[in-house]
Amino acid sequence: MDLQCYRSQDESTFNVGIWEGANPLTSSLSLLSMQLVFIIVLTQLLFYVLKPVKQPRVVAEILAGIILGPSFLGSNKTFKKIFYPARGEQILETLATFGVMFLIFLIGVKTDLRILFHAGKRAPILGMSGLIGALAIIFPSCLMNMKSLEPDILKVPAFMFSMSVSLSMNSFVVIVPILSDLNLLNSDLGRIALSGSVTNDFVGWTMLASIIIGDASAVSAQTAIWAAFSIVALVLFIVIAVRPFALWVIEKTPQGKPIEEGYIFAFLLLILLVAFYTDIIGTNSMTGALVLGLVIPDGPPLGSALTTKIEIIMKGLIVPLYYTVAGSKINLWHLTFAKLPGIIFLGVLGKIAGTLLPSLYYKIPFLDALALSLFMTSKGIIEVMTYNFWMSNKLIEKNTYSILMLSVILVPAVCVPIASTLYDPARCYAVYKRRTIQHLKTEAELRILACVSDQSHVPGMLNLLEASYPTIQSPICVYLLQLVELVGRLVPVFIPHKIDRANMADGSTGFEADPIINAFLLHEQTNQGVLSVAPYTTISPYASMHDEVCRLAVDKRVSLILLHFHQRKDIAGHVRANTGLRNVNRKVISSAPCSVAVLIDRQATDTTTVTTEFMHQVVVLFFGGGDDREALAYGERMSRHPGINLTVIRFLPSRGIKDDQAERKLDNRILDDMKAIGLRTRKVKYREELVGDMENIVQVIRALDQESYDLVMVGMRHTWNAVMLADRLSDWSECPELGVVGDFLATAEFDSMFSILILKQQDQGGMLSVTAYNVPVNAEEPPTH
Repeated sequence: MDLQCYRSQDESTFNVGIWEGANPLTSSLSLLSMQLVFIIVLTQLLFYVLKPVKQPRVVAEILAGIILGPSFLGSNKTFKKIFYPARGEQILETLATFGVMFLIFLIGVKTDLRILFHAGKRAPILGMSGLIGALAIIFPSCLMNMKSLEPDILKVPAFMFSMSVSLSMNSFVVIVPILSDLNLLNSDLGRIALSGSVTNDFVGWTMLASIIIGDASAVSAQTAIWAAFSIVALVLFIVIAVRPFALWVIEKTPQGKPIEEGYIFAFLLLILLVAFYTDIIGTNSMTGALVLGLVIPDGPPLGSALTTKIEIIMKGLIVPLYYTVAGSKINLWHLTFAKLPGIIFLGVLGKIAGTLLPSLYYKIPFLDALALSLFMTSKGIIEVMTYNFWMSNKLIEKNTYSILMLSVILVPAVCVPIASTLYDPARCYAVYKRRTIQHLKTEAELRILACVSDQSHVPGMLNLLEASYPTIQSPICVYLLQLVELVGRLVPVFIPHKIDRANMADGSTGFEADPIINAFLLHEQTNQGVLSVAPYTTISPYASMHDEVCRLAVDKRVSLILLHFHQRKDIAGHVRANTGLRNVNRKVISSAPCSVAVLIDRQATDTTTVTTEFMHQVVVLFFGGGDDREALAYGERMSRHPGINLTVIRFLPSRGIKDDQAERKLDNRILDDMKAIGLRTRKVKYREELVGDMENIVQVIRALDQESYDLVMVGMRHTWNAVMLADRLSDWSECPELGVVGDFLATAEFDSMFSILILKQQDQGGMLSVTAYNVPVNAEEPPTH
């Protein structure tokens, strides 16, 4: 046992100040503040240094602890005395453990146990096989080499099994932040890893609970009974009392209103009470916090409210502190190795093989299967908590603790970067055929994926669908995808909504509580027989939401993805920007398996309501190239509408500038077709503008306001256009993803009343073979309406 002595009179909570000659670090508050600043700065610095090589955050935070510990800076007596004296260690560790207890509660709140029942068969089998593959190697190896293991391990079979199970598990809680940092939560592989790790967690913790009860029965039968009874009593209290209370709070809170502060305080108090109870009955307080969190419904309003109150300080301050304190106990220079490192290495190989072989059996491509196997070896906060618990209960000592903690660093440090390099989610979005409006047959169904994240987006989208002119000969199928940011949940959720069309004859849609879906279904009723709507909702982080959009586009074989611009005006006329939505738009534009259009609705505000108005005067700005040809093809479809007139303005370079002759031939062909339509129907007007620089282009565009257009359409990319290449305007764009002209039209300085549609045609280079594999995802069951 380490004995540490210090004078209590040297310690106080507050300080009289340096101006009176006092040492500021003699007060507990000043010392703690300085230590926290030092730890946070160091962990953030290490994280940003290691981020380019795709290292998980846990690696940086434990490395910070090693640097501050006896291996490096802590070996200097002066540094340790000033910055990390013995009297401050207990305060720092208590604060870290106390904070992690709240973090574990939050993890429980954000966890949806329904993933166990909606994961299908494959993912749980993959999770189980990985656990069994590792356990089948580690436990026999520990038993056979028990005497030759590190001398500071409790060498009894029960603990050997407990340690083997812990080394074989990979926790759901650990996998989520790693996949989130890599933006893979919504990917096919990410979904399999999440579902498999939940099963892995459930089986592993069931084994460990059995060991604890069995350990108690070894003392006496009465001890085992009381231990089991105290745990059951806690679970019953949480399920019978806390869960109904949480549901009552949700029911009592009006829709769209925040949870009252008093209820939030009550749940925070419950965490402390449960932690106190679990501690006095001999169970880890983290376990009680986790069980309590699991019964709280995830998502809004309660789950998201608790997340908002707790998460920022926990993730930004407490987790780095906990990892750093845990890492500071490692002393690299006093390590002695026996058989344990080799057993851990063999266990990692067993886990990789146990996950890889069933993955190949289920026809997952080899590189993806290998990446999944490597992700499933990840370690993190659960392992760190477990090893600290073992050391505090004298099941292991510092040498074995250091070896186990080094495995927490080394395994993810090696496996995660390799896995993220092997797996490319964009491979799943490649397609065989052209999926564009231009190449769609005249009599074919037009399939559109409309992405909506806000109620103000609805009128513009519906007006555009009306202008698209669905008919019996060429109907439109709209896949409506609501984009909802993931808050108060750990796992993304994809909801395919069921529609009871048999009961829609009376004018009711069954979705009156959801105004977005309701508006689209009412539009379907107005255009019955020629337009159909299939609504979906994705609840995902903005960073990986594009995966959901592209996956649905591939599955439904859509020709066009409709996105809404990330900026809009509020009631006061101020421009509001949703940077998360912009991130989604940019990623969809770059990796979409079909054509993409971004709608800028100048009429969209916070108070916008659905109207029956639609675009009557449409103009296509034609500079040349595939994107402009796609815009022209969409404009041609709109011109079939009896109430729409189309104008095509072609911008030609002046004689002093040469353009791409191959592109010009393709442009001439489609323009000749449009001219023929204009002569036949008198609904298409065509004119040409000769321009020598961007200033000429801007003058023509500004003049559009005087001609009362309702919709302006333009292609996104004009990289072959000689005028724009000469001016290099793309270097000055605010929204370069929209292209030079699209960016100019989207700027607040260009304040016009018409709406703008900026199109990008499907990239021909992306038409490769589809490598997606059909593995069940954690889609919620469609709600009954």
